[in-house]
Amino acid sequence: MPIRPSYWPERGQPERTEPFTWIVEGVIAASWWPDPYVFDIFEEKRIKAVVNVCEFDNRKDVPKRFDYHFIHVPDFGVPTEQQIDRFLDIMDQHHAAKEPVVVHCVAGCGRTGQFIIAWCAKVGFIPKGTDPVQWIRARRKCCLETGAQIECAKRLTKKFRG
Repeated sequence: MPIRPSYWPERGQPERTEPFTWIVEGVIAASWWPDPYVFDIFEEKRIKAVVNVCEFDNRKDVPKRFDYHFIHVPDFGVPTEQQIDRFLDIMDQHHAAKEPVVVHCVAGCGRTGQFIIAWCAKVGFIPKGTDPVQWIRARRKCCLETGAQIECAKRLTKKFRG
């Protein structure tokens, strides 16, 4: 039986967002829970790695053609410094190999957004003087769901943008 959050509806929540969004075209994307049809989207977009940042480890459901990474963050949670450092290493390796990566949690909003902001700030995709919350929400409107996640994203941007 596949691993999937019991509260996540089949076919996602299109009223909130879409199943796949490029945050930086051809480099890093956000996704909601990847049911089988979502993996088809990943393949179509030439994704090479999947990073799951939620509490459900779906490794056994991820097709072998994708590199898979799991970083356990509770729903509505904020990642630890060690989790962010691990993610940055993962992204740096795939980016150096020119391999597009998709990051997902359940809805692909709160936890996903924090990780993406950290790496994008580190490598310079978020321009200086740009609010990271507005930057990511211009690309995926649901990103960052709680005050703690917004504060985390701003702190990470400040830390990595220098």
